[in-house]
Amino acid sequence: MLVKVTRRFQVTIPHEIREKLGLNIGDTVNVQYTDGKIVIEKVSEYWGRVMAETAGMWSNHPVFGKMKNSVEIVQWLRGKSVEEV
Repeated sequence: MLVKVTRRFQVTIPHEIREKLGLNIGDTVNVQYTDGKIVIEKVSEYWGRVMAETAGMWSNHPVFGKMKNSVEIVQWLRGKSVEEV
């Protein structure tokens, strides 16, 4: 689906996609740039709690300790290098 970017660099997520995702006003989304694409993912309340509870947990790990947050760790586990994230 095509949407326009507004003068404030905002886009409207189409109704059909919001329904499929169960996206509601006030929900949090993660926006990232991946392989030339903008990826928007809904962040569940559970995921937010997990992120907060695990913050800093891997700081002494030889690989994960070099990463900024759990999102980078997940990206690395999915096969992306730290430099790509």
